[in-house]
Amino acid sequence: MLVYFSKYNSVFTLMIIFGLLLNVNFTHAKELQVGSWGGNLRSGPGTNYTKIGSLGNGDPVVLLEKIKTTNNDYPWFKIKQSDGLTGYQWGGILCGYGRKISGTFGICEKDNRSTPRIFDCNQQNSIRPLANKRDTKITFFVGQTQKQFEIYWINYEGEKRLYKIIKAGTSMTVNTHPSHPWLILSVSPNGFKSCHSLIKGKKKNSQWLLR
Repeated sequence: MLVYFSKYNSVFTLMIIFGLLLNVNFTHAKELQVGSWGGNLRSGPGTNYTKIGSLGNGDPVVLLEKIKTTNNDYPWFKIKQSDGLTGYQWGGILCGYGRKISGTFGICEKDNRSTPRIFDCNQQNSIRPLANKRDTKITFFVGQTQKQFEIYWINYEGEKRLYKIIKAGTSMTVNTHPSHPWLILSVSPNGFKSCHSLIKGKKKNSQWLLR
């Protein structure tokens, strides 16, 4: 069956599609800048689900999915903690860093994000990991961008070992040691690669935003 659109219907349809695309991009950008006021992490979207963890005031999280509600209350969100644990938390105890995020309560009072130690990209051929038994984690977040990022671990011989390639709207947590270096290459849509950053973790788990 053929369906004919008027000029106005076509414009309206294009506006809807464009709006949806903007919404997707905005979701990818905003989901990386969310914190918690504290509270329980649950196995499902409701207080009747089992508690599987807890968050402190100002702890960073990633929004993975918004769960629609049947009333005008705050929605529940599927979230990921900085240690990689995934669960659900009510939007009324989630907050934005520096700006309010739709579906959350407001602006975070505290910011417990910790950035890794940053080194000059020129050091990538001379930097080496040291023997270290202390464990830590680095969580990489990718913001709104058309770039991809190649994550490399630099081994004891100075060789770059590709760990993973990540893109917009995604995150990845690596288990590492504070003395171990990580090289991040930015890859443009046409395939051009450049050094984005060279980092090492800290004793405290850290987060690194790529954009």
